[in-house]
Amino acid sequence: MKKRRIHIFGKTTLFKKLLAFYLVIVMVSFYFMIAVGRNYIYRQVSGETANSLDSAAERLVRSGLISDDDTESTLQQKRSLFDVAAKAEACQILLINENGDIILDTEGAARAETKPYYNVIEHGESEFLHHDATYDYTIGGYLGTACLCITEPLRRSENFHGYLVMAYSNTLITTTADYYYNILLTVYFIVIGLLLLTYIGLFFFCFIPLRKLRNGSKDFAIGRDNPPIIIHSNDEYGEMAETLNVLGQELRKFDDYQRKFLSSISHDFRSPLTSIHGYLQAFKDGLIQPEDADHYYDILIAETDRLTKLTNQIIELNSYDRDNILLNVDSFDIHDTIRQVQGALVGRADKRDISIKTELASDEPLFVDGDPEKIHQVLFNLTENAVKFSYDHTTILLRTSVKKDKVFISVRDSGIGIPKDDLGNIWDRFYKSDHSRGRDKTGTGLGLSICKEIITAHKETIDVVSTEGAGSTFTFRLPKSQTN
Repeated sequence: MKKRRIHIFGKTTLFKKLLAFYLVIVMVSFYFMIAVGRNYIYRQVSGETANSLDSAAERLVRSGLISDDDTESTLQQKRSLFDVAAKAEACQILLINENGDIILDTEGAARAETKPYYNVIEHGESEFLHHDATYDYTIGGYLGTACLCITEPLRRSENFHGYLVMAYSNTLITTTADYYYNILLTVYFIVIGLLLLTYIGLFFFCFIPLRKLRNGSKDFAIGRDNPPIIIHSNDEYGEMAETLNVLGQELRKFDDYQRKFLSSISHDFRSPLTSIHGYLQAFKDGLIQPEDADHYYDILIAETDRLTKLTNQIIELNSYDRDNILLNVDSFDIHDTIRQVQGALVGRADKRDISIKTELASDEPLFVDGDPEKIHQVLFNLTENAVKFSYDHTTILLRTSVKKDKVFISVRDSGIGIPKDDLGNIWDRFYKSDHSRGRDKTGTGLGLSICKEIITAHKETIDVVSTEGAGSTFTFRLPKSQTN
């Protein structure tokens, strides 16, 4: 048993897929912006600040502000110079001796420089002195706020051994990180907005026309009106709409063609079948005298031959519809083929005093490339039609000519001609003009269709020039053989 799918959210469309994709991108990227982006920027700013303070501390030591002769007292006397350096780096500078006493603090209150008021060792906070950088540190609450502390050991003289500490407030780091984060967030929202505008543009310029194409074409069918799809644009959607509109028109034409096809084939089958049924019924009822039997047998054979010919031609054309015409292309003498056709039809033409003459490009053989049997069929059909529709006591001319690498073969008659309004339809299957119906009692209306299909399969052309009441000239061409 075939399982049936149940779509909870209705039919899936390209619009819904792209909308879902867009929302997923927005949500995932927003999550990363909030959960990852801010922390990443904070770490980057902290790292860059640590590197900058470390470089500043090294420059301060190398600048000579702390000399070999300095003692705790002389360093305390340079407080103003350290204040300038602290302001330059927007940080707090501390000098701590090897005993853990803070002897100088650029942010500390005025005091007797010889009497330290804070010892980091006593408060158990000396571990940071052995690290280059310590993050989120308050030195046991001494700094008042969490800071980034950069430590630079001082071993420049016998008079003073200690550490230079530069403390940079976390508040400043956070402010800088927020600044860059806000810039990133602004860029993010701009990109999301541009993506939204892009999606809106896709909706109006792609999805709406695509929906029109879908809704307009899904109901196309034979036998319906197939109203045209209206898309006012010169892009691919407009071209596709025009193509579908042509398809809709062809489907409507095909419906008419199908009806005409059934009508024509029914008529062409019904006539001989009616004759066969009538004569057989007459034989059964004893209405035909024995001496007349042979005549009626000939009629029955002729009608069955007509049905066989019609059936074979329909099968042949049906195979052409599948684009599988198998051509046995070879080099052959077209003049010899013309003479064969002339010989096959001369007896039928003589009965009406019609001459079949030739006007060949030369007396020598003229070799062309093509399928000999199928080209023979084309010439036979055209010449047979010429005999059917020519007036008595006239001439049919089979002619060849050469132009560059092409050979032109024409069949000209002096017959009833083809009305101008019918010229565009003579290649259609089962088509017979009103003028031809009176003369062609046994034709199927498929001969010219078969000729057209065969020449097209050779990738060549066949044309007709006709004057009503004066005759017609059918001309087709073949490539001249290069091997002979």
